[in-house]
Amino acid sequence: MRWTLPLLLALAPLAAAQATPEASLSVTLLSGKNSNTTSYNSKDNDWRRVQALRQGNQPLLYVRRGGTGYVIRDPAVIAKAEAIMKPQRDLGARQGALGAQQGELGRQQGALGSRQARLGGAMAGRGARGAEALAAQMRELGRQQAALGERQAALGDRQAALGDQQSRLAAQARPKFEALVAEAIRRGLAQRLN
Repeated sequence: MRWTLPLLLALAPLAAAQATPEASLSVTLLSGKNSNTTSYNSKDNDWRRVQALRQGNQPLLYVRRGGTGYVIRDPAVIAKAEAIMKPQRDLGARQGALGAQQGELGRQQGALGSRQARLGGAMAGRGARGAEALAAQMRELGRQQAALGERQAALGDRQAALGDQQSRLAAQARPKFEALVAEAIRRGLAQRLN
């Protein structure tokens, strides 16, 4: 399962705030046990490089720091990286579930809209008496549509709050990643690639 999109969306403001290429940090974590992939400020060429470096289902942490790539295969470092990313992964799962609810509401709204269109067509072909009964049905469908719209708006508010929380988690994760990578490089656990 890929958790790339929620994490990238949450980290985009941090990436934009970086002043120099030397200050950039990109992280891609491949967890071997369940093929989870988490990317932090990564680019397409990082992903291609990670795929080339992968050895079967072995976990891998790829880091690009200031233009220099590193691969880390040490289980303890990878476990720490997973722990840093866990709150964002968990929140990403909540965002995904909320998105599924929003999708279902959208499907229901679409079905109601189709029914309203059919009723509108039927109303156009009827006289005043027949149209009056159909107009009552149309008002009921409109009421249902409004109720679904209110639920959709509430879910949108919850999604926005989760997005704000994701941004805060990203801001908290960045210095932890910087420290983890610096420690791995210092201890010789990060293989320099370029």
